[in-house]
Amino acid sequence: MKKSLILFAFFCLCIQLHAQEVKNAGKKSNVEGHYLGFGIPISDDIELQPELSHIVSENESSNSKALENIKEMKMLLKKAHQNDAVEEPQSKNKTRGFDPTLVAGYNALGSQGTPPDNSVAVNKNGQLIAIVNSSMRTYNTTTGAGVGAISSLSNFFATPSNGTLLTTDICDPKVFYDPESDRFIVFSQTCAGNSSSSQLLLAFSKNSDPTLGWYFYAFTGNPSSVATNVWFDYPKMGVSNADVFVTGNCFDDNFNYVESIIYQIDKKKCYAGNTLVTGDAIVWTSISNNPFTIVPASNGQTGGYGNNMYLITNNQSFSGNNLLVYEVTNSVHNSPQLNLQIVGIASYSPAANAEQKGTAITLNNGDARGMDAFYLNGTLHFVFHCDVSNGFTGINYNRLKKVSSNWQLTNHKLIGISNVDCAYPSIASMGWDANDQGTIIGFNYSSANFFPGMKAIFVDNGFNSSNPIEIKTGTGYVNIGASGGDTRWGDYSGMTRVLNASIPTSWFFGMYGNTSHGWTNHFAKITTTSWPTATTEIAAPNEDVKVYPNPIEEDIYTIKLQLKESGMLEIKILDLNGRVIKNLYKSSSKIGENVFSFNKGALASGNYILNFSLNNHNIKNEKITVLTK
Repeated sequence: MKKSLILFAFFCLCIQLHAQEVKNAGKKSNVEGHYLGFGIPISDDIELQPELSHIVSENESSNSKALENIKEMKMLLKKAHQNDAVEEPQSKNKTRGFDPTLVAGYNALGSQGTPPDNSVAVNKNGQLIAIVNSSMRTYNTTTGAGVGAISSLSNFFATPSNGTLLTTDICDPKVFYDPESDRFIVFSQTCAGNSSSSQLLLAFSKNSDPTLGWYFYAFTGNPSSVATNVWFDYPKMGVSNADVFVTGNCFDDNFNYVESIIYQIDKKKCYAGNTLVTGDAIVWTSISNNPFTIVPASNGQTGGYGNNMYLITNNQSFSGNNLLVYEVTNSVHNSPQLNLQIVGIASYSPAANAEQKGTAITLNNGDARGMDAFYLNGTLHFVFHCDVSNGFTGINYNRLKKVSSNWQLTNHKLIGISNVDCAYPSIASMGWDANDQGTIIGFNYSSANFFPGMKAIFVDNGFNSSNPIEIKTGTGYVNIGASGGDTRWGDYSGMTRVLNASIPTSWFFGMYGNTSHGWTNHFAKITTTSWPTATTEIAAPNEDVKVYPNPIEEDIYTIKLQLKESGMLEIKILDLNGRVIKNLYKSSSKIGENVFSFNKGALASGNYILNFSLNNHNIKNEKITVLTK
């Protein structure tokens, strides 16, 4: 077994959720939203920002002292096992998914201090918005060239110039492309770390082109429905067909965690640049089970999935053994209710901080809070990072499926690399259609033997993992703002699906260490040219696909396929990287048994994939072996 790679594939087929379902799992109240105005931001073309000077200099956890103690113990464990190579667990039927392909990569937005907080979104016209803690820019995805110049966040949100902003200290950005409305949404927040100036700032593009102007809105980060004065931190964002949702963690003015809350805002009024009135925006507080960092799960492909919204969290910032799945049942104007279901998972806990090549300064990986999620055709996908082995950080990936009215954990996987820390994952759908639950997960990595860099891994519909692929290799360690022996790492990365690509395609936005010992931001295009090895089957389960003889040594081989539907059938031969080697057949097919005979022709000896699709939907991949005489 190779000892450089560990991909911990853990059981967990259909673990039942706990018996209780909590109805009315939170309190809703109106929150006032201020329309700031419309504007086209004038770029300040700041290529290099100084180190961030926000008062909120730490990624606040729900219990920072307890977290510190855990991480110190985990570092001792890591040091004790530093050179212990852990083998991938052997599995009799173990398979590995196809490796994704790195197509192109570009640096973006200069060096932006620490942490960059990378977020990215792309529309159907090939315009990509990359945004970090200090600035944002639109890019052409064909060439990687910037469209216009860079705009600082403070300049961007001050565009209306009406004095509504309580501070110019702005951070924690998010950008989202809403395919149902063909618009971009940009979020940021004030970051002075006190309740008197806490605001949520949102901008909605006038149309699909982000260079043609934005409608700007502001909301208090200190809602009166919270019992004490608070300030808002660590946002997550998603959309339903009707509303935009922003979640975050609230702290008092002494930096003590109070609670996590959910904003629900009428997105269509914001897209129109309308003044908001009472009832256009609400905030959910006093949420059952005291969740920390709630992650909205937008549709992973084109369009929404209704006026409801699923949100998911792993409950607390460290050690736990369940997931909390919330549902806001309707749009803001139609009496929504907040419900909760609890799903058990394998226990998890935070890892030690990450080491870097060439320095004793470690990268602070924070806690084990939820990072990213999406929903697709009855399945929730959710990722965060935690301890995967002996204090090392890796990715915790979960798939949950709605069975009747209950959520069940259908797949669970820990993804790690021996003696390497992998953290701050983001996830996107990488399937060919809504039936294909294949995903791409991007993450940052570092170790005592590697400078901080970026990787990605593909997990197919059958939950088979590819090898991690290198997205960007670091060229130096990072020591920006180092304090107490560590520096910031995170707080999140960005992954976005290209919604009109001919093959599954995503853009990943993260950062790598540079020779100046700071961060360089980088966005990269990733594709997969193969169908996953296991997808929703149309082939009858009692017949499946039969290929004989297999291995194929003679000139002629036969395929027998039993179909439950008629339609246009295509059969292709792919290599193991998913490239089309030969188009074998394209014609109408019938319900029931279909039999074909083909000549192996000039195929060289080796392994191939027979790919079957019906009416433009993948139905089966079958591995074949060709032998030459």
